[in-house]
Amino acid sequence: MPEDYISYIRSKVGQDKIFLNFAAGILCDEDGKVLLQLRGDSQNWGVIGGIMELGESSADTVVREFFEETGIVVEPVKLLSVYTNFETVFPNGDTAQTVGVLYQVRATKSYSIDHFTNEETLQLAFFSAEEIANLDLFSSQQKVMLEEYFSGNFQIGR
Repeated sequence: MPEDYISYIRSKVGQDKIFLNFAAGILCDEDGKVLLQLRGDSQNWGVIGGIMELGESSADTVVREFFEETGIVVEPVKLLSVYTNFETVFPNGDTAQTVGVLYQVRATKSYSIDHFTNEETLQLAFFSAEEIANLDLFSSQQKVMLEEYFSGNFQIGR
């Protein structure tokens, strides 16, 4: 398959609702703040992660997506939760029931978030729970992920 999975599947179903599997990572700084990206597609803040490609594990996905969206090499250290019952309407009108696997990750090399930008990431910054409460987040699913992370109370079956 020469194109990426989303382009391939969307060429078959258009913007109809589909299942999309993604993996995301929580990376904290020394103060316990979480790294978020200002997304290029929606101009909203969100967790770092993305859609799984065919043949990829969720752990491989979070490592790849984290590097693509931040330039930071990470490794997953803990599976935090799986989120399965959320609908996302993307800025281009595509609709999906997203199945999200959330990991805690750690950087394997030193890094800097200063001046990192690309098509997917307009800005990177670390935020506390209180600061995140005042942000426009990409989706309700990501809002729940961050609330559960900061509370330490992960609910099964979401």
